[in-house]
Amino acid sequence: MRNSFILLFLSFIVLISCDDDLKTYPVGEDFIDSNISIKVIDSFSLKCGTFMLDSIVTSNTGRILLGSVIDNNLGQTTSQSYLKLKNTLFDIDTNAKYDSIGFVLNYDTYYYGDTTVAQTYKIHRVRKIIEPDEGLGLYNTSNFPYDSEVLGELTFTPKPHKTSDSLYIPLNFNLGEEIFDKLKDNEINNFDDFEQYFNGITIIPDTSTNNHILGFQFKNYTSNNNSSMRIYYTIPDDDNENNDSFIDFNIVEEYQFNHIESNRLNTQLENFETSETIISSSYTNNIIYTQGGTGISARVEIPYLKNLNKLSENGTVLDGKLLFYPLKGSYDNNPLEESLMVYVVDHKNRIIKELGEAVLTNNKYDEFNEDTYYTVDLTLYIEEILSATYTLNYALMFQFPDYKNTVDKIFIEDSNVEEFKMKLQVSYLTY
Repeated sequence: MRNSFILLFLSFIVLISCDDDLKTYPVGEDFIDSNISIKVIDSFSLKCGTFMLDSIVTSNTGRILLGSVIDNNLGQTTSQSYLKLKNTLFDIDTNAKYDSIGFVLNYDTYYYGDTTVAQTYKIHRVRKIIEPDEGLGLYNTSNFPYDSEVLGELTFTPKPHKTSDSLYIPLNFNLGEEIFDKLKDNEINNFDDFEQYFNGITIIPDTSTNNHILGFQFKNYTSNNNSSMRIYYTIPDDDNENNDSFIDFNIVEEYQFNHIESNRLNTQLENFETSETIISSSYTNNIIYTQGGTGISARVEIPYLKNLNKLSENGTVLDGKLLFYPLKGSYDNNPLEESLMVYVVDHKNRIIKELGEAVLTNNKYDEFNEDTYYTVDLTLYIEEILSATYTLNYALMFQFPDYKNTVDKIFIEDSNVEEFKMKLQVSYLTY
């Protein structure tokens, strides 16, 4: 009955808007005399803060993330990667002769920070089989023991836009020869044999040059343009000419993960004790933060939303929209995401569900940035809060769509200045 009434009323509104000269409304005198009104409310109190997710699954994302950056507000963020490897060839010609070993890293175009500065990567051998302790995933907080000995290292200046380009890191000659001989002598006949002998590697960036983080792609199959450990060898033919060949040790996607650390010492966000800790925007200069990879997340609570029910015995939400601004000057060198993911979290900051997207209205720089903001449709969310038979201690969390394999950041205004104030606007029908 309620839905039919609302439909009738909305049809009535459409009828009015279609004919400005219409002076009488043939819908019945009782309808005209009723206490029907639409209230537009934009004075809601919002409780804004920043919290950090307990952990993020960073395995099985298809991206190797490497590097280190420093931000005055977020501190130092460092990503190293752990990789389990599997060989693609077990049967090697008895005449084959070992040549060399190295690791190939192929760019996937993702980068964050200043890529004009050189970086150094070092590769170490992992001393424990890479697998989850429980569950199916490995996290940004996961780690495994590894040898202090460096198997190989490379200092380079990135070219992240060239997907056809790659890095080649020479590895310890003796390691390659040992693996080659074990394959040739049939000491390694399958993947389990190889995994027991060689648990995997970790690639660690130099943290003394905190300037950028890069993404590298890989596949589960052999390809000349693939990130993998590679052994080169030759097979002399009957004409005494060498035939160059190689063996790829591909990355096992479900067990590759990025260990992402965030050192927030001496920043406004250094006091995260648990995932339940919320740092109010009043302590962070009226700014709330979101960063991919680390779990730092912006949080918005609407504490008095349920008071809408007090406006009328009968009412319904026609439209609800949240509008917020990225901090002016914080994204001049890093284009804003076209959308952010919006999640519902409970009072302990546990994710309840995905709600939808916050959509960017304008991604062009303008002098005052007044036309650059995000909007979120909260109509269904507000209806859920109002119709619940008990108080839902819910809040909204904002994160990047690909927050599991990026370190992108956004600073969101919780300003008292009207032009950049975060606003919730609700159109509410009472009858």
